[in-house]
Amino acid sequence: MLFGASACDISSNARVLEYPYADAMLQVCNTPIFRAAGWECRQRPYTVPPKGQAADPERAAASSRCRAKREVRDIAMCNRFSHFLTWTLNGAVIDRYGTDAVRKAVLTWLKNASHRKGFRYLIIAERHKDGAIHFHGLCNPGLVRMERATHPRTGAALSTDRGQPIFNMPEWRYGFSTCIPIDEHYERTCQYLTKYFEKDFTKIFGKWYFASRDLVRKPQISLIDGGIPFDEFVADHPEAYVVPVFGDVKIAGTSLPSPEKGGSP
Repeated sequence: MLFGASACDISSNARVLEYPYADAMLQVCNTPIFRAAGWECRQRPYTVPPKGQAADPERAAASSRCRAKREVRDIAMCNRFSHFLTWTLNGAVIDRYGTDAVRKAVLTWLKNASHRKGFRYLIIAERHKDGAIHFHGLCNPGLVRMERATHPRTGAALSTDRGQPIFNMPEWRYGFSTCIPIDEHYERTCQYLTKYFEKDFTKIFGKWYFASRDLVRKPQISLIDGGIPFDEFVADHPEAYVVPVFGDVKIAGTSLPSPEKGGSP
């Protein structure tokens, strides 16, 4: 690790994130917080309060949720998953509301499936309106068994409105499951997963998501020499998102058009 002689010798307020399976992203900050790989600041150009001592806990929670959303998006776009899954819980099998019981059961299932059958995953937990826990995520099933879902009365094979076959995952023994092959619009599927990170989305198990250990977690990042004026960037790109990071620091971002790589489940 190298250390700069001043606040940040090798830094910029703008960077490009390049993803293997999605459009590149241009991000611009209102202060130069982005550093070149291998460099660390001796002194940050902003102040981060000690953990648990944020001046505005609600804003701190929103920032944590935004970071988790970014991490999930990065992992999804840096790895090519083949299926979108939904898992629900059967109250006759497990306490659908019990955080500890569900966490233990799910982590045990994921550990066994990944070690024994090559299951790779990126999964988030969400609560129904009644408080019951369920899961959404992306996966590569590996050797985990898949069966075509059928209509309970007619026995006809089920498909989505766009004709994608719907599968069940019988080895998920805690409730109902669906597993749908991701179509050619991969990037939209990644965005669909992150839509759950809205204002009322909560960290159920002490962490925002579960992900396989062997996944690529970060895109390739290139700094833009000289940076880009933040206010001008926001004014020139009305489609750009703007999110608070901490304190008065904000980041705006927009995608850079490239050949379409991927869509919704």
